[in-house]
Parts: sequence; C-alpha cells; structure tokens
Amino acid sequence: MEILSSIVGTVAEHTVVPIGRQASYLIFYKGNFSMLAVHVKDLEAAKERMTHSVEEETRNGRNIERDVMNWLEKVDEVIEKANQLENDPRRVNARCSGWPFPNLILRHQLSRKATKIVKDVIQVQGKGVFGRIGYPPILDGGASSSSTRGGENYETRESLKENIMKALAHQSSCNIGVYGLGGVGKTTLVGEVAKISKQQKLFDVVVTTHVTKTLDIKTIQGEIADFLGLRFNEETIFGRAHCLRQRIMKEKSILIVLDDIWTRLDLEKVGIPFGNEHNGCKLLITSRNQDVLLQMDVPKDLTFKLGLMSENETWSLFQFMAGDVVKDSNLKGVAIQVAKKCAGLPLMVVMIARAMKNKRDVQSWKDTLRKLQSNHHADMDAKTYSALELSYNSLESDEMRDIFLLFAVRRYHDVRLFLKLAMGLDILKHIKTVDDARNRLYSIIHSLKATCLLLEVTTSGIIEMHDFVRDFAISIAHRDKHVFSRKQSDEEWPTKDFLKRCTQVILGRWSMHELPQMIDCPNIKFFCLNGNNRSLEVPDNYFEGMGSLKVLELTSLNLSSLPTSFRLLTDLQTLCLDFCILENMVEIEDLQSLVILRLFSSSMTKLPREIGRLTQLRMLDLSNSGIEVIPPNILSSLTKLEELYMGNTFVNWEDASSTVQNKNASIAELRKLPNLTTLELQIHETWMLPRDLQTVFEKLERYIIAIGDVWEWSDIVNKTSKTLMLKLGTNIHLEHEIKALIKGVENLYLDDVDGIQNVVYQL
Repeated sequence: MEILSSIVGTVAEHTVVPIGRQASYLIFYKGNFSMLAVHVKDLEAAKERMTHSVEEETRNGRNIERDVMNWLEKVDEVIEKANQLENDPRRVNARCSGWPFPNLILRHQLSRKATKIVKDVIQVQGKGVFGRIGYPPILDGGASSSSTRGGENYETRESLKENIMKALAHQSSCNIGVYGLGGVGKTTLVGEVAKISKQQKLFDVVVTTHVTKTLDIKTIQGEIADFLGLRFNEETIFGRAHCLRQRIMKEKSILIVLDDIWTRLDLEKVGIPFGNEHNGCKLLITSRNQDVLLQMDVPKDLTFKLGLMSENETWSLFQFMAGDVVKDSNLKGVAIQVAKKCAGLPLMVVMIARAMKNKRDVQSWKDTLRKLQSNHHADMDAKTYSALELSYNSLESDEMRDIFLLFAVRRYHDVRLFLKLAMGLDILKHIKTVDDARNRLYSIIHSLKATCLLLEVTTSGIIEMHDFVRDFAISIAHRDKHVFSRKQSDEEWPTKDFLKRCTQVILGRWSMHELPQMIDCPNIKFFCLNGNNRSLEVPDNYFEGMGSLKVLELTSLNLSSLPTSFRLLTDLQTLCLDFCILENMVEIEDLQSLVILRLFSSSMTKLPREIGRLTQLRMLDLSNSGIEVIPPNILSSLTKLEELYMGNTFVNWEDASSTVQNKNASIAELRKLPNLTTLELQIHETWMLPRDLQTVFEKLERYIIAIGDVWEWSDIVNKTSKTLMLKLGTNIHLEHEIKALIKGVENLYLDDVDGIQNVVYQL
C-alpha cells in the first residue's frame, strides 16, 4: 500500500506540476509581457550607463576591455529579441479582448517565449558588472624615424645600427651606449634599433624613456610604467621604484632605452634592475658625453660614436626634406652648397631643408647660403644652436668652457701653443708646475672629445673641431667673453665701446698692408696678431692702451726693435714671437711677470742678455730659431725654468772644461736649473757635452736629445716621448750620463757607438 502511494505521488508530481506551468503561460500571458518590458527597460538603462563609461574611457585614450564589448553586443542581441517579440503581429490572435475564441496554442507559445527572454535579460544584466572598463594601450617602444629620414638607408648609420644590434644580441652584453653631438641623430638611431629589436622578437618588451638634462625621477618611472601598463599607488620615489622593479622582473627579456642622459642616473633609485639582478634586462643608453656612458657601466668597447653624415648622405636627406624644388636646374647648384653648410648634422639639415621647401626663387636660396656662411649665431638654425649651447653649458667647469672657446678662436694650432696661452691667461686652476698644467689640459681635451665638441688631436698635435661647432664657439666667445676675432681684412672693426669691454683680440692671418688703428682696450688679456707681412712697422706706442695684457702673440712681423710700449706690459705672463725678425730686445727686461717666452722659428743669431733677467720664466722655447750664440750665465740665471726647447737650433756650445773666456755658454749651465724636467736639445759635436750631467738627465721626465751631426730633427716620428739619438764616437767619459737617458728611453736612434761599453746592455 505504501509503495502504491509513493508511485501515485511521483506520477502526480511529474504530471500536475508541468501541467500547472504550461497553464500559467496561458493565464499570465499579459503579466509575462509586462515583466519583459520592465526588465528590457532596466537593461537599456544599464547599457546606456555602460556606453557613457566606454565613451569616457575612449576619450581618455584607453582601450576597452574585450568582455565589456562582448557584453554590449549580447545586450543588443537580447534587446533585439525582446523588441521582435513585442512587435510580433501574431500577438493580435493571442489576445482575449475582441476575440471570442483566442488562439490558445499561439498564446501559450508567445507567453513562454516572453518568459524565456526575461530570463535572458536578467542573466545578461547580471553579468554587466566589471572591475574596469578600459586599459591603457600598449606603447610602442621603438618609434619610427621615417618623418626625418624618408625611410632611406644611410651607410654610416646602417653599419653602426648593425653593430649595436649585434651587441644587443650578444648573451654577455648588458649595457650598450651611443654618444654624439646634440642633433646628430642619436634618438632616431636608437628608435630604429628598438623598433627592429621588437620586430625580430629579440626582446619580449621594449620600452623607451627620455631622461633629458632636467632629471625627473618620477617622470622616468612614469614613462617606463606606461609602456608596461603599470599604475602606481605609491606616492614616494622609493615606493614607486620598488613597484617598478618588481614589474620589470616579471619580464623574461626587456630592453630599456634611456635616451639623452646628461649625468650618471641612479638605476636603483629609478627602479631598474642592474648587474646580475635581472639577466634578461638590457639597457641602451644615449648621451652627448662618452664619459657619462662609462659612468653608467657601459664597457668602452660597447660605446658607439655617432658621427656626422657624409656629404652624399647629407645631400640625400636634404633632397628628401626639401622636395622637388631642389630638382630645379636653376636652384640645384646653390641648394647643394646650402646642404654642405649643414655640415652633416641631421638636425640642421632637416630644419633648413624644411624652411626652403617652397622657396622657388634663387634669391631666397642665395640669401640662406649667405647667412650660413656668415658664421653668426643669429643665422644658425635655432635648434642647432640650442643643442650646442646645452652641451657647452653642461661642461663641468669654467676652465673647460674657456679652453673650448680658446681652441675655437685660435684655430688650427697645436697643443703646445695652447698650453702656453692657457697658462698665461690663468685658465688652468690649482696648478703648481708646467707639467701639472699639461696634464690638466690633456684631461680637458679628453673630456671635450668625449662630449664630441672636439674631434681629434692629430699626430702633430693639431686640435680639430667641426666648422659649425667652431662658429658656435666663436659666437659665444663674442657674446660672453667680449672676444673680437677678425679673419678677413674687410671685416668690420668693432666700436670703441666694444673694445673697452673687449678681453681678447684675435687678428687672423691675412694680407695686411697696415696695422689696425691703435687699440684702447683697458680690459684686454690676450692680443694676437698674425701679420703675414714683415714690411709692416709696429709703432712704439702701439701697446699703450693694453696695460692689462697677460698673453701677447705676434707672428711674422719685423721686430728688429721691440716697441717701447712693451715696457708697459708688466702683467704679461706669456709672450710668443713666432716667425719674427728679432734683434734689439732690450725692452723685454721689464716683463718681470713673464712665465713663458716662445721665439719659435724667429730669425736671430744671438740670444739677448736681457732674457737672463726674466727670473720668473718657467718655459723657454727657442725651437727652430737661428740662434748660434747664447752668452754665458743667461740660462743658468733662469733658476725657475722647468722646460727648455731648443730643437733644430744649433748653438756653438763651449767646452765647459775650457779655461778661456768664452762668448758662448756651456751645456753645463743646465746643472744650475734645479726644476728642469723637459729638455729638447740638438748637439752637433759630442765634445760639447760636459761631464757630470747624470743628475740633470735623471730628473728629466720628457726629452728629445740628438747628439751628433748625422741627425735631422724632422726624422723624429713621435715628439711627445722620451727620444734619444746617438752618435758618440769614443767619448767614454759620457757613459754614465748616457745610461741615465737610456734607462727610461722610449725612442732610441743609434749610429756609431763602438766606443761605448755596456750601453746596449742597458736596453
């Protein structure tokens, strides 16, 4: 009986309940459609709200999450279904009013469908809750440079790009650097490298941040974070660094481009892993200064210098940027000249070419060429000038800036001359000896080369500089230091007001028929006159208005008698009289502050006795002069002398052991110069060498000594090293002195040494 009751109950459950549900579709027909309308209205409101959020995110440049877009599509589908059902024409036959016998089957179908759509509406609306609507787009770590390069390949850039790519691909490389002048194209180059790295899937992620001179750690952190889709909740730099480091560590391989670094960047402070912290993280760094790259632990062999473009590359880029206008046969010739004046600097090429793009009259092109040839900064492209000025202002000291300007205004000269000028002008600070000054000068040259403001120092010691860099430097010297530099005789002479403020006057080598007017320059420190005309006469009163002079450089003048106004130059520290005719120099004895005297290649047979009274002299240069006679006791009076240069000068030295009163000095006087560390000397006869020079030679840190009549000074290849040229015959008494020289010799020339025992053994 119980089993039968259970069976009956189960049957009733499976028959009565479904029958009731089916009957409800008929009974609650209107209610189901009303419920559908209400839920559809709510869903439409939810869609509208979501649409507003999507539009807001889009306006903010964010991408919309895929699930949000899928939901909106689903909402549209459901609402469309509900609208179709609401407007179904069959509903007329399913209504009770107006029809005595409604179509119950149709009524049941429509009501059931309405109920199902209600469920769909409720389900879709329930899924419309999202953690976020949009996300920041993935930034492209490698920007294209087609806007400036036209998609063309440039040989010098391509080879460098290949080398950088090889360095990045090498497993052991970590930090790679690119350096060069401002405007030379470093940013463009590394942008192309980053783009290629991404295309070749060399790294999972490539990010770029522009560091710039005005260092802002938070901005750098933010730029890197944007590439990585990272949002900071931390306020402090330290907190952001920790968060950024953790995010970078999650990437298996990542290239971080640090563009335009001016000083050492603290990677830990930024939040960039370094060293062995993350072997998959590599840095590509650009700077104007190679030394900054080295400070960032970039190996020197992985620092790549980006130089200027070749002439052909310059013209190719110029044509692309200027357009078809340069194809005009009437303009092409002057256009090529304009392109050449851009000196291979991409920034300058692009700016000037763009400016000339629509200029089809030859007059405009010629006017532009004239401006570029004027060497005046007002006519230099503003961005180029600004880029160079940033590099100049960022030099680490005033003495470095002053040396840079000196290199520019005294073009095409060697380091030896610049040492004399820099010492005389007191540019080099905190030095005690000439050698200290030399070391400091070479250190500055190295730093200037690292910034690319200098090119090279040639084997002959000539300082090389790009013409457009020199033009910039001269404009700065004129503006900030009141320097007047005149290279052509037809150039305008400065006003009296400017001359009163003037600190340096540089009159270049040009055919001068008469001297410029007498100059009243109460603040002048450096006066340079390259006469190039020995018929010129220098009036006695010519230097009366230059009482504050510290450096005086006169070249190729007839100074058989020095102007009497020389006596007024009591502050003079460096005097260079090169290629001059010299005889009566009595006025020189009043220059008691003189530290450096250079008479290079000047015509004179006898060294004036007055020079012996210049007791502050530390450097005396008589190289290539015609001096044959040096009266006794002149050299020995110069007890502060540190450097003596007499290369290619043939003095008839006396024998120190002679008892006869001599008209010429003996080399033995060198023993009375306790501070002598540099000596250049040419001796034709070996008997002129006295005994007991061992102590003199042992103190020499730098020397070029030629002994014997078989040597030519021009035979010496390296004039910066310790060089000894020997033809000794049988003067056994010199053995110890020669040993002292040989001990540290770097270049040794030997001829006829049969009479010297143990000399070769010392090698």
